[in-house]
Amino acid sequence: MVEYGNPSQFVRLIIKLETVGPVPVIVGKGVVLLVGRSVRGPVDEAVAMTSSSAAKTYFYSGGLKDAIELAFAQGAPVVYAVRVLGTGHATASVTLDDGLDTPNDVVKIEAKSPGLWGNAVSVKVLEGSFKATETTPYAIPGAGTAGPYYTQYTNIIANDSANWVRVDGVPYTEANGKLVYTAPPTADQVYVNTIDGSITFGTPVAATSLITYSLKYKTVKLVVTDNETTYTYDNISSLTKLVARLIGTGFVTATAIAGETHLPATSVTPFALSGGLDGTSISTSDWEEALRVGGAAAAELVGAPQTCALTEYEVEEGTHDLIPVLDAWSMEMANKFHPCQCFIGVAPNLTAEQVLDIAAGYSNRLLTIVANSWDNSTTSRNIAVARAGKEAAVALGESAALPRNAMNGLNGLLNTYDQTDVDVMTQDTDARADVIIKSRGIRPYVGITTDQTWQFLRTVDNRTINYVIVASDQIARQYFHEKRTGTIMSAMEQSIKAILNDLMRDENIRAYSIEVTPDETDTGKVNIHLCMENIGHIERIDETIAVGILSDQGTGVITEVE
Repeated sequence: MVEYGNPSQFVRLIIKLETVGPVPVIVGKGVVLLVGRSVRGPVDEAVAMTSSSAAKTYFYSGGLKDAIELAFAQGAPVVYAVRVLGTGHATASVTLDDGLDTPNDVVKIEAKSPGLWGNAVSVKVLEGSFKATETTPYAIPGAGTAGPYYTQYTNIIANDSANWVRVDGVPYTEANGKLVYTAPPTADQVYVNTIDGSITFGTPVAATSLITYSLKYKTVKLVVTDNETTYTYDNISSLTKLVARLIGTGFVTATAIAGETHLPATSVTPFALSGGLDGTSISTSDWEEALRVGGAAAAELVGAPQTCALTEYEVEEGTHDLIPVLDAWSMEMANKFHPCQCFIGVAPNLTAEQVLDIAAGYSNRLLTIVANSWDNSTTSRNIAVARAGKEAAVALGESAALPRNAMNGLNGLLNTYDQTDVDVMTQDTDARADVIIKSRGIRPYVGITTDQTWQFLRTVDNRTINYVIVASDQIARQYFHEKRTGTIMSAMEQSIKAILNDLMRDENIRAYSIEVTPDETDTGKVNIHLCMENIGHIERIDETIAVGILSDQGTGVITEVE
């Protein structure tokens, strides 16, 4: 509450401005977090994308790039992607100088992302096709000496009729014979050094005088290549423009050295980037850190990623050691009120018994182990990734197992199970796996988690539960430190009811009850008791067929029998 007015005045008006009623909450939906390896791409940061076209731009090739494209193919609106790389990775770079006798480093060019790949990039600096003009933006004060006084650029073009230098407005030009390009100048001349861009007068310039100039100089042409794609940028007239132009390549960036204005020296020999490293072999800890980075980025913007998938299932062969990493991370996210449904595949061609043996170690409503998670493309696509994409794309309350929600961009299954195996893996009392079937498209048989509690078995139900959890957290944050009054607690209740009413309207839940009350002993605590019933999904149909005469005593009229 904010008070307007002066409460210490005897005659006064005080206006109290306060909030009342429920608060609005926006919870992000349709966000997929993908973690994997790629040839290129940022490390230790999540890249948010809204189009599959960005996959190649950022990550070039590899499992992560393919996964991004596959997730978008399912209709996922937003993908957060994190590249995994080993400890000690480094980014390739090269620093260019201005080529003077005492050279000055002027710009550092780096590969867009860490890794060995950057060592294949090279930059060639050639003379630009057109010239540029440098005109003093501010007059240079004389120093009581003949100079030299330095311009911003080098490679001045001699014998150009447009060149001039002035002192207090008095011109030095080639036409009047007072601007020369050879030293030393006579008393009434000024010498312009075309190599380093310096200006030296034949007579000292008084400290009270001002020097201005306009000089033509050579631009540069940059040719940047990664041996597959080549970009050419002509007529670059400043370091600022050089830095801006290189952003467009997608595989290098440039940083001007602080205080420098000279363009890099030209050379027919390309400058190769060096120093790029992939680092040590990727470990489970690297995958874990990448998950944390991606989860934190998505949670900060939209509350939580709705789904997550790893592009691989193990680091050490035969261990499936990335499953426990994903399992632990999913619980960590849930404890921070950022729950998301996680999908991970297993090795191809495992038997039902082998899959159940792996799944038996987990009971987590947020973890889904996909039993047959690879298609039979030349380069197998990860169906666990497609599951995450489709699960995020469909509406709350709608099952991804519906035929109309079949996954896109997949060929036939690499590994199929008969109906007995499918039923065993989805109904086993000790372990469960998500089994993919090929029937009216490639889709999950049910869409389940590893949780053994029936209320948390289906991924479709958990999406709704996660939505309510994230919304509840967002609502609670807006009421911390408010007075614990009936008005405030009523507003909290109405805020949560607004979310639940939306879910009821869309027929995602059938019923709910909520009660917000003050704690009896803790004056800083409010108790919220919320019960909700998700809408069921038809999975079993019993039909009885009775055969006989249904006519009404010979009238020929058949009536419905109740």
